[in-house]
Amino acid sequence: MSRRLAKLNPYELHKHLINEYILTKPGATKLLQRDTSRDKTDRDVLREHHRFLWEDGDTVDSWEKQLAKKYYDKLFREYCIADLSRYRENKVAMRWRIEKEVVLGKGQFICGGRSCEEREALRSWEVNFAYLEQGAKKNALVKLRLCPSCSDKLNYHSKKREIKRLKKREKKEKISRRDKVEESDIVEAGSIVQSSTEERTSDRETEDSDNQAETSVHDAELPSSSAPATDSCWTKGPEVEEKTREEEFDEYLEDLLL
Repeated sequence: MSRRLAKLNPYELHKHLINEYILTKPGATKLLQRDTSRDKTDRDVLREHHRFLWEDGDTVDSWEKQLAKKYYDKLFREYCIADLSRYRENKVAMRWRIEKEVVLGKGQFICGGRSCEEREALRSWEVNFAYLEQGAKKNALVKLRLCPSCSDKLNYHSKKREIKRLKKREKKEKISRRDKVEESDIVEAGSIVQSSTEERTSDRETEDSDNQAETSVHDAELPSSSAPATDSCWTKGPEVEEKTREEEFDEYLEDLLL
């Protein structure tokens, strides 16, 4: 027997010993199965190490945290998606949007409720999101775009702050009023400058006339002096600031959200 075993390679010897000494009873193959109770997938690692907000000073000292931070960097953190299924208990779950939702407009042009697809009469809300993370209580100020029905659910216990945008007509009226005030200030400044220059010219004319009278009395000829130049009454108007491409794009998006 020993001579036969000596001729076997390590794998065949291992297989022979397992079959002879371990797999001698029915159901003994379960002893060969690997324990998978402690196995973790990437999803489990993300759930364990995910953070709603990562700070600049947070340490990333393990591959699990590196995976969670890399996933966090791919999220779009402007608007949130909310789960309002337990709004009666004053419990609202929130998360950031993924790329697919941003492309579809979910959370901005479509209601930010997780199971809502309403597109009309959306309203923007600013919510102080209080959550429990790794045993510590934290707060974050987030924005939501919800339809009237989901807005009622969000404000079921307390009224949240609504973010309102000025309409295009109101913006124009506000800008025109501001321009009128600036023009009136410029006109007043110009009138003050003009009146002061007129006073100075009148004073100089009276002085010149007095000097001419004195010269006629003493029969003395003096060289004629040129008239003093008056100050210009024109002032530089307000400079028009050129808008950057980002500001024009933001205004375009605001007009779409009206």
